[in-house]
Amino acid sequence: MKDRWNAELPIAFKWLQQAAITLGTSATAVWGANSLMGLQLPHIVLDVCKYTIAGGFALGLGSQFTKKKDSSPS
Repeated sequence: MKDRWNAELPIAFKWLQQAAITLGTSATAVWGANSLMGLQLPHIVLDVCKYTIAGGFALGLGSQFTKKKDSSPS
């Protein structure tokens, strides 16, 4: 498991991981701003933020466990 975590990611999964981090961070910022500033955003917006955070975490973590296929013959 440790070798998969430390392995080089395929390009598509690097992009997916960066997108998940960006979306998750943005949703966390909106949710945090609502809590700290009392913006009283609609519940649907906060629900979308919560699911985006959870989905971004799952996608980012899942993509970390992929590894580039060896091009050398086995």
